[in-house]
Amino acid sequence: MPKVKKNTTVISDPLLDPFYITKDDMCYTVNERITPNGNHFRSKKGGKEYSKPQGYYTNFSMALEKIAYEKLHTRKEYKDIIEFLNDYKQIEKTIKQYTDGIRGII
Repeated sequence: MPKVKKNTTVISDPLLDPFYITKDDMCYTVNERITPNGNHFRSKKGGKEYSKPQGYYTNFSMALEKIAYEKLHTRKEYKDIIEFLNDYKQIEKTIKQYTDGIRGII
């Protein structure tokens, strides 16, 4: 994981991979962990893992919605709509569990 400022909170969970959230005084940032591989045209035998910001949000639930949106773009081919909807429902269920947990705490 990249170097993080001392006043930044990092929120990471295996269910969110390859994404994680950082929080600072201004906003929540959705970051994606990128691990280069040898197939990339600029890569030289892999490379170091780095983070790429995907968006900046004023609250935690908006950041989770962004992760759900990104996870839904799997870049794979679905053979039918049922297969896609099953993936969608699973992602939606996972994010709902997180947001319900947040509402229960607040």
